[in-house]
Amino acid sequence: MSKQLWRRKFAVMATAIATAILSHASTAEATTVLYVPQDDRPVSLAYTVATAQDAGYTVLTPPQYYISGRNFQGNAEAMWRWVDENASKADVLVLSTDSLIYGGLVDSRKHNLDLHTLEYRVRHIEDLHKKYPNVPIYAFGTVMRSPRASGGGVEPAYYDQYGPTIFRIAALQDKLDSQKLTTDEQKELFMLQATVPVEFLQDWFHRRQKNMEINRQLIDITKKGVFKYFALGHDDTSSLSQSAMEGRYLQKYSKGLSPTQYGSFPGADQLGLLLIARDHVDRNHLTPTFEVIYPLGGGGETVPHYEDQKIEKTIAEHVVAVGGTMKVKGKPSVLLAVNTPLGMVTGESEAFENFPMISRSTNEFLDHIQASMNQGVPVSIADIAYSNGSDNTLVYGLYQRDLLYRVAAYNGWNTASNTIGYAIAQGILSGHMDDQSHRNMLTQQYLDNWAYQANIRKSVYRMQDSIRTDNVKYTGTLNDKLESYLGERVQDFAETYLKINPRTVSARFPWGRLFETDITVYREPVAPLQKELRLQREAAERARLEAEAKAKTEAEAKAAKEKADAEMAKAKAKAQ
Repeated sequence: MSKQLWRRKFAVMATAIATAILSHASTAEATTVLYVPQDDRPVSLAYTVATAQDAGYTVLTPPQYYISGRNFQGNAEAMWRWVDENASKADVLVLSTDSLIYGGLVDSRKHNLDLHTLEYRVRHIEDLHKKYPNVPIYAFGTVMRSPRASGGGVEPAYYDQYGPTIFRIAALQDKLDSQKLTTDEQKELFMLQATVPVEFLQDWFHRRQKNMEINRQLIDITKKGVFKYFALGHDDTSSLSQSAMEGRYLQKYSKGLSPTQYGSFPGADQLGLLLIARDHVDRNHLTPTFEVIYPLGGGGETVPHYEDQKIEKTIAEHVVAVGGTMKVKGKPSVLLAVNTPLGMVTGESEAFENFPMISRSTNEFLDHIQASMNQGVPVSIADIAYSNGSDNTLVYGLYQRDLLYRVAAYNGWNTASNTIGYAIAQGILSGHMDDQSHRNMLTQQYLDNWAYQANIRKSVYRMQDSIRTDNVKYTGTLNDKLESYLGERVQDFAETYLKINPRTVSARFPWGRLFETDITVYREPVAPLQKELRLQREAAERARLEAEAKAKTEAEAKAAKEKADAEMAKAKAKAQ
């Protein structure tokens, strides 16, 4: 059996074991959620499902081969058949409209579906509500993103080359729509439009027009009461962009909808879990209250990377979306401790300056967190000082104070809105988990956000055969050596800093991208110890090299002897 096949079989077996042991709530007592994710990345699928199961839900999801993945499109028709066959088993539906209409999040950016097909799938959602009027539907979609640049096949192929130019064209058009362009900017716009092949611009804008029309229709059916709540996320945007302009027009179009029924705010990957938490709030008639604290610095005024508004606004919108309110008096249901940078601009977690150096500001922030815990207030930490990973200073401070497993939730991944959404959802759901499930949820986040993203990833970059030279740079040449190195470092980190058995965790690159890992935490030590596997490989390699060297030496000795014997025989023959 090949190594690759063995690893795939182990991943399937381990996932099955993890699913079985995570589903500790009896199905007779649990609420059943039918969940259609936007793709099969861990944050969309595995992490969301695990959190929901740990909080007592029974979760139904489509077969993974229907869901949009790294190397294949999502199958919207197959997912619809599955939904139709399984909706009767569910108490609540949490649906990605991107999956059910386009096939998935990435598919929504690359599809060539006609508008008639897309509109038919919107009507299918309406029909689902008519068939099961007493089953609440929580749905989430996205305003198609406008990245400054992108690669790795998650945008149309031409975006690799022309993405930055298309982004700038759209930014200037957005400014033209909302403000005025200077004479130089007008000249720049005309020049840039001439440098991109017209068929590429037409493809990009035509697809956006179709998606924009579908989003309007989704807002229409929200107004009809089809959804208990509809979240329209802004996926990777900035203050001047095509996404920002479309979001502005959709906000006007949604006029009249209650903020408890519809919300449109930054982020996409957090929405599935956020809406499961919203169902939990609605179903149990909860009224969660949140208090927000920041360290010294930018605080709520911070405008994070990849987003187009102040973080205090994003937090308030997520709190409303989950069915909560900002605390007015008394103890909050959740203290949301939002770690922002000293300045008003977030950095990248792999930056050189992200090393643990406890400051007065951090200590005061940690003092507030610890005091709240001592008063019995659940604390959920949203670590957004850096994008794509933890602030080493903050998390090392938690480690030093032995607070890592006292928090209700910790998140510090990807964009700020992704972190905020997960922190709010897990902050609510964590109170309904048993101790081991809660520890496993935290372990998963620490190993992903802190261990890998903020620390190990730098070493993985150095090990790559090549690193991208554009400003995306998060993909590269992956091979078995990189992934086994990832697994070993994560297990070592788990043992050293989290004091857990390294055989209870495993790590891999699910989409072949260096900014994204899949950390699995098991209740039993079932994962192979990567250090032992490496030592076995190294021993086998040494034995192979030694055997080759020995064989070479013996062959050379034999050849030398044969040559000497031949020369001797030749000399004897000549002497005779």
